[in-house]
Amino acid sequence: MCGIFGAIGTIDSGQRENVKKALQHRGPDGQYFKEIDGITFFHARLSIIDVAGGNQPFETDRVAIVFNGEIYNYKELIQTHNLQMKTASDTEVIVHLYEKMGTACFQELDGMFALALYDKLEKKIFLVRDRVGKKPLYYSQKNGLAFGSEYQAIISCFPGFQINEQHVQWHLQKGFVAGENTVYQDIFEVLPGHFYCYNLQDKTIHKNQYWHFESYFDVPKIKDNNTALEQLDRLFQQAVSKRVLASDFEVGAFLSGGIDSSLVCALAVKTNPNLKTFTVKMKDGFDESATAALIAKQLKTTHHELYVDYDSLADDYEKILTAYGEPIVDESIVPSFYVAKAASEHLRVILNGDGGDEFFGGYRRYSLYKNYNKLKAISAIGGGVSKLISTSDKNSALAKLNRLSDFFSLQGEAQYFSASTDLFFDAPGFSQVKDLNYLSQDSFSSKKFDSVERTMLTDFHGILPKVLFKKMDIATMQNALEGRSPFIDKSLIEWSASLDTNLKINGFTSKYLLRELNKKYIDGAVYKLPKKGFEISVKDMLNQQLHELYRDYLHSSNPYYANFIDQKYIQDFYLTPGKLNDVKRYKGLLALLNLEIWHKNTTKK
Repeated sequence: MCGIFGAIGTIDSGQRENVKKALQHRGPDGQYFKEIDGITFFHARLSIIDVAGGNQPFETDRVAIVFNGEIYNYKELIQTHNLQMKTASDTEVIVHLYEKMGTACFQELDGMFALALYDKLEKKIFLVRDRVGKKPLYYSQKNGLAFGSEYQAIISCFPGFQINEQHVQWHLQKGFVAGENTVYQDIFEVLPGHFYCYNLQDKTIHKNQYWHFESYFDVPKIKDNNTALEQLDRLFQQAVSKRVLASDFEVGAFLSGGIDSSLVCALAVKTNPNLKTFTVKMKDGFDESATAALIAKQLKTTHHELYVDYDSLADDYEKILTAYGEPIVDESIVPSFYVAKAASEHLRVILNGDGGDEFFGGYRRYSLYKNYNKLKAISAIGGGVSKLISTSDKNSALAKLNRLSDFFSLQGEAQYFSASTDLFFDAPGFSQVKDLNYLSQDSFSSKKFDSVERTMLTDFHGILPKVLFKKMDIATMQNALEGRSPFIDKSLIEWSASLDTNLKINGFTSKYLLRELNKKYIDGAVYKLPKKGFEISVKDMLNQQLHELYRDYLHSSNPYYANFIDQKYIQDFYLTPGKLNDVKRYKGLLALLNLEIWHKNTTKK
């Protein structure tokens, strides 16, 4: 797990120092520059596999590479392809596999990765990203070619990138900027499941997709519960085991007490009976420690409770936010940072439950689409009455009816975003630019996908890589911790596409198949627990720890957000209590605060 950077041409000592500072947190074990054929490569290393021999950039007569991530099947690839190795690192496996197979080798890699591979003979640079976008990779052609694990690496080396204000508007409307786009002019993301080929001779870049998730849906659906359960059990055991074994350091696991992390831990102890598990206890907030302790006792793990408070949040918040290099709307960046910081004091590799919701039906919006007609009828009956009564309890029946009524008052893309990021779609002053009208794309309008599958695919291409994986990558890398996610295992997610929707959402029961598997390993009623995210009260955070920041930024006479949203509308509906429900109001206020902080830190550089 590391940070990478590269640029065509020689960069001076000042530029090198800036790049090193920008990425040092991703690789505290060593930072290495190397210029090869007039191309500068940089690698910041967090040692996980082959501490002695895994330094990068790695070079042979034919190939040079910088690589961020882990290849879990690297030992298998050595045997299968009879690779002659000089080190024990997964990096060298990629190099020799490319020398043997060319770009077809990328399909062989099972893991999370972002890499730049230079073919000296062909005079080409390949930028490659894993199938689901777990590891980030940005690039720009403004200065020939530059690439990096984070925006800051590129910007620190080549200052002067301008903000793309149309993309900022999209961010405020939808919570993220879709596809290759970013909030910067001339900086783009390599798409998940793709490799981009930059030709040094004609300075062109060609984009190639080596993995296509939609293709795995085009199979006969598995409908039998027992068959599906048996296959899920086997595939998930393999996914967990390979992530426990592929490390020269001890691998622990987060144990929240929920379905996903409980399953990860239950299967991890099969590979490592001495597994260390970690649960978060938060001051005045999120606390599943009692349930987690019971599960840990049953599984006989070495259990730790990590106590997290937000006493230093006022001092930390701008640092936490600006590490992303872009505005971000997810409030869970706060607990994610502190949890990663606490866990990093005990180990450097940890398993988590990311991806369980997106691939096995964990979000409430999936139930909305699964039971669309039933819920629409309920909304038509009760929605008008619910609007006459306000409530601040987001889990009350009244609040749910309010949200249901809002949901069915919209259509298409607006309806989807109201049930997911729920930001400023209806704010005056926006020209409703459609940058990611997923539901009208060919793959999403195809009759082979039902409404739940289309929604899950929308999440797969948008929120998952653009928000959730980015959040976990930055939170862990800020604290020199590697997070591994068994639920996004290649074989497992390809198989998940073959499941009948009823095995994901059964009636109104979310994650049905995962709940069934949980019964096999966990005693008690854990599998009955409702979906609960990594929550923090945004209202409390803005009114307490972040009160001064909130006051200074959002009560400014000339805020940056006024370039996109009518300022009076924000003052009347967001800065003044009572016009909106607390959930929507405070979520919007946090998004605006984050935008202002990002903009200030971007423009002052």
